[in-house]
Amino acid sequence: MKKTYITIMMAAMLISACGHRASSADSSNTDSTAVDSTASADNQGVVLQTDSIGLEREDSMAISAVSIDWPVKGCDALVKNIRQYICEEIASNPYEEGKPDVIVFDDGKKAVKTIVNKQYDTLLESWKSDHEGGFNEGMSYSAYKHVFKLEATDRYVTYLSNAEGYMGGAHGYATSTGQTFRMSDGKRIGYHTEYNQKTERFDIKDQTLFSNAQTPKLYALIKEGVRSYFNEVEQDVNSDENLKEMLIGVDDVNRIPLPTAAPYFTKEGLCFCYQQYEIAPYAAGMINFTIPYGKIRSFLTSEAQELIK
Repeated sequence: MKKTYITIMMAAMLISACGHRASSADSSNTDSTAVDSTASADNQGVVLQTDSIGLEREDSMAISAVSIDWPVKGCDALVKNIRQYICEEIASNPYEEGKPDVIVFDDGKKAVKTIVNKQYDTLLESWKSDHEGGFNEGMSYSAYKHVFKLEATDRYVTYLSNAEGYMGGAHGYATSTGQTFRMSDGKRIGYHTEYNQKTERFDIKDQTLFSNAQTPKLYALIKEGVRSYFNEVEQDVNSDENLKEMLIGVDDVNRIPLPTAAPYFTKEGLCFCYQQYEIAPYAAGMINFTIPYGKIRSFLTSEAQELIK
């Protein structure tokens, strides 16, 4: 299947976290769009069909690009829930506080076009304001969003949501999160988090992934996963003391918190991905690792375990 220009571009610019790893300016505009269709079938012949839709709007001041794998055919509840998720992801803006205003679209092309234009207008307004203040030195501002189907089995579908951009400052931003849906009814298996002002911590809500997220044995698996990430980039973290020196906001390496974005299911195991600055400095990147199901299955809820063969 031929990939869209946007898909290729963003795949080159954004990491897919554990999906690829185990353990006065020119005001002209250019637009590009493309749609491809793919289908995934489980053993009972149930099909999830998606269209890959991409749109880019670019000039010397701002670049706005969005690409999505939009469900067009399958279980009604699954299609509905994945569309809801995609609309939530493309509506998000890392520079805005609070929850974004989410419009749930029935048409993927309309969803992409609406968000690309809104994103572009926001970027352009910020660029002009900063340019007048002499802050951006003529650099264009950018926002790329890519929400795509990572894999599908007869029991689950996993999507990844990657974003990258620049709106002034020393460096840009990047995020990578995933979401797993139960194939039979589209239920999200995971959790979401909300920041608690009193405790200055993130509280986990709607937990459907872990039966007990506070057990020392699960913390031990997380610690070794974080350690494995640094070992891969050739950092000496064999001792707990050295590991702690690589982290920020972690008082005890034996109680590294769950990531704010729920881990998601892959063929290799359950993928954990921490965002920039979440538990480590910017230079450390997004810490990510995969724990094989044989090690983590006993910590999962019964409905999460049902997704594993």
